[in-house]
Amino acid sequence: MPHSRILASRRGMLKGFGGVSAVALAGCLGGSDGSDDEGQPSEPDRDEQEQLPSATIALDDDPTRDDWNYYGGVTPYWTNILEPLVWVSNEMELEPWLATDWEQVEETVWEFSLREGVQFHNGEEMVADHVVFSIEAILEEHAWAPGWLHIESGSTVALDDYTVEFTTTDPFPTFPGTIAHNMVAIQHPDRDHTEDNVIGTGPFMVDAIDQQQEVQTVAFEDYWDEEPVLDELVFRVIEDPNTRALSLENREIDIALSPPRSRIASIEEDDSMFLERQSRPGAGYVGINLHKSPTDDTTLRRALNHAISQETIVDTVLEGVGEPARGPISPIIYWSAHDEIETYEKDDDRAAELVDESSYDGETLSILVANDMVDGSEMAQVLEGSFSSIGVETEIQVLERAAYSEAERDGEAHLILKESGSNSGDADYIIYEGFHSDGDVNQRLYRDEGTGLHNLGGEVDELIETGFQTADEDTKADAYMEAQHHIADEAVTIPLYYSEFIAACHENIDGLELGAIPQFSRWTSLEHWE
Repeated sequence: MPHSRILASRRGMLKGFGGVSAVALAGCLGGSDGSDDEGQPSEPDRDEQEQLPSATIALDDDPTRDDWNYYGGVTPYWTNILEPLVWVSNEMELEPWLATDWEQVEETVWEFSLREGVQFHNGEEMVADHVVFSIEAILEEHAWAPGWLHIESGSTVALDDYTVEFTTTDPFPTFPGTIAHNMVAIQHPDRDHTEDNVIGTGPFMVDAIDQQQEVQTVAFEDYWDEEPVLDELVFRVIEDPNTRALSLENREIDIALSPPRSRIASIEEDDSMFLERQSRPGAGYVGINLHKSPTDDTTLRRALNHAISQETIVDTVLEGVGEPARGPISPIIYWSAHDEIETYEKDDDRAAELVDESSYDGETLSILVANDMVDGSEMAQVLEGSFSSIGVETEIQVLERAAYSEAERDGEAHLILKESGSNSGDADYIIYEGFHSDGDVNQRLYRDEGTGLHNLGGEVDELIETGFQTADEDTKADAYMEAQHHIADEAVTIPLYYSEFIAACHENIDGLELGAIPQFSRWTSLEHWE
């Protein structure tokens, strides 16, 4: 494995997870596989290799599926064909992209300055009218878009060729982060999905679309930013993870995104392949129903926390993909309280004492799991065994996604196994939707009965509202961190793991740049050697 790639990967891990020790890192790098006689990792001698003009990336999602026709037949995810106004860095910071600057000029009015000289794939320059068209098309095409973006049709105006004004329906400080999303892609009005005619501004442009099979792209010579190294890039649809891994082993593809966890060890041991890892703004945790007996008892909730070993779950169920969590918010989000939260260490004796002190009288608690959650059933079984060891009986309910969502919102379960994360630069909704009384999962019971699920209400609601309504990062971080302290003190969740995005590559690949939000991964620096 090339030394530079190991270091780049490990640097990403350290940046995301401050708890990895230098000793552990040294141990990872000190193995004999792929090392020379002095114990240093060997690198392929690229001077003796020729560069190839193309590479093939296997995706776990179909960029040609019908619901992406609006963009001309190709999803704005993954492919770099279409671009948004605002980008998201791997530190979850907003970066100028097709817009160079933005300003909140009134409480509900934002002005965005566009980058000059950006060309569409058809040769026309991008101007403000194209942004207005793109936003109006999104609002017309997707019924949920106005509520998501907090704008209505007619509220996006071109002030001149390079200035766009957005008027939100209400004060919305996170508007720039919300549109830092691939789906808010800027496209030319001449795009036509009936002809598979995608017209964006990205570094690659569509050459051919084979529905449900692959998208072939070529480098766009007039791209406004870094010119792609490769002339061609193929995005192949291989939804089964084991088939993706097998295709990589057989040299049918060059990169496999999200390989199966069961193959991680064998890939790491194979000198012809390597793994690239990137922390994600996501976390897995157990949400505890605070308004249902007996989990309405804080002492019992603390006991359940002491029963769980996050390290065991990551090492066994997740095969080492991810990091043990201290809270329900990933540490790569700048306002995460990961470094400050006191954890409930695994301690069965203490957990059993707390169970005895609680109101628990032997009833069976329910653990709700969605059937499409990767490794969800296995994780629930580990939880069930851990709880049983401290004298708490549970039963697992596996439901298909729609039924799971209804059962969760109706408060039918005591414990809900879930994942939460962000797909845009605005990560604020994670804490609002999960822990504010009027958030997505709590809203139904809160409005109907004045209860909810994972919402403490009162001061926590006020802190979340303060963070959500301010554009000042320090104020936001202070408010959200205090809210997370309350959530941890009251044992509202059982944190399990922080998510990680993985790509498996052949050793003939260099320059892979995975994004913290995977769909924001870039391919312009990708190199392919013979």
